[in-house]
Amino acid sequence: MSKKSDSITKNCAIFIMPRSSSDWAGAEALWITVAGWAAAAARALGDAYVLTTDRIAKPDEVIHYPLAARNIKQGRQGQLSRWIPLMLITLIKDLLLWRKSRRKSNYSYPLPFNAEHINFIWEQHDLFPGPGREMANKYKVPLITYVHAPQVWESAKWGVNRFVWGWFLEKFVEAPALKRSDLVACVSQEVADKLEKMGIPKNKILISPMAVDPYLFKKNQDAKSLKESLRLSNKTVIGWTGSFRNFHGLDLLVKAFNQVHQSHPDTSLLLVGDGFEKVNIEKLVEELEITDAVVFAGRQAFAQIPSFVSIFDIAIVSARSSEGFHYSPLKLREYLAAGKATLAPRAGEIPSLFMHGETVMLYTAGEINDMATKLTELISNVEFREEISKRGMEYILSNGTWDFELQKSLLSLTRHDEIH
Repeated sequence: MSKKSDSITKNCAIFIMPRSSSDWAGAEALWITVAGWAAAAARALGDAYVLTTDRIAKPDEVIHYPLAARNIKQGRQGQLSRWIPLMLITLIKDLLLWRKSRRKSNYSYPLPFNAEHINFIWEQHDLFPGPGREMANKYKVPLITYVHAPQVWESAKWGVNRFVWGWFLEKFVEAPALKRSDLVACVSQEVADKLEKMGIPKNKILISPMAVDPYLFKKNQDAKSLKESLRLSNKTVIGWTGSFRNFHGLDLLVKAFNQVHQSHPDTSLLLVGDGFEKVNIEKLVEELEITDAVVFAGRQAFAQIPSFVSIFDIAIVSARSSEGFHYSPLKLREYLAAGKATLAPRAGEIPSLFMHGETVMLYTAGEINDMATKLTELISNVEFREEISKRGMEYILSNGTWDFELQKSLLSLTRHDEIH
């Protein structure tokens, strides 16, 4: 094995987030991802550090990022776009992000680790790259870049078009940065296909879905008092966690629950999170006259999410449509690790990774009646619900942890290095 591959026997890994510890409010999945990878590396190698532009931290600290997170303002961007075109707002944001990425004060703190002990560098992909490649060259170790989605491409899916400068950023900023990585780990096949179109060599791309830290989502959470405080005692709780965004189709979930609740009045729907669509969902609940059966728990720190999931009887991953579903749902893995019977859409990677009726129940995305039918089946058949939750937990603990994904990446690095 070459000198680069020999580094895999060392006992430290460095994880780089190319923004500050207070950024990405509302996108906590990015922080959960790096915390999960870093925790897995610490278990496997002995130690791990997460570097942001303003500080260095251990994995258990990063779980609480972003620090001083701002509350999500309902309709704020919509109000701005009344007076300023969205394209101009996006351009200004890109320029400000570029300026922040070039500050001399970034990563200027002392580093506590010994260069000889570094195993690899891992960096979260962003519109403007961090110092991952430079650090990997300095310490003579491989660089893994983790991609939830190429930024220009994903923004366009949301209707945020950058027109001429978007093409420039993708071709001359995003793509070159990714090509300089030794391994590009991405969350789904659709993202992998896009990376190939951007010119990333196929042999550098590894599909590495979102995963879960099993030590956080233990089945036996003591949450009796939480259930009582939410007035959910003696209720069959259908639960969801996440951000209130249109693509989640929470209005469809509420309508499906309304159907179920008519025949199963002992059910309650628990929605944990916040976001732009929350006001609309609250109005819908009032219109359907099911306010007593739906609980809005609000935005919760990630460290509290396992307790909320522990009081679910049935967990659900909601989606408005299967079209363009390039995500790898983090919450799906969390539900399964907590031992919850889980209902998920036939969308993206999900049907190929999770077997219907064995590890999860699948419904047709966007179909209210199908969602209601599958929920009713799980509510009515407690024995089946317990069986599927057990099989789902066994599957995810064997194939869906950050430790599993870390080992996949290290093995891929070793194979790539041996070939070259």
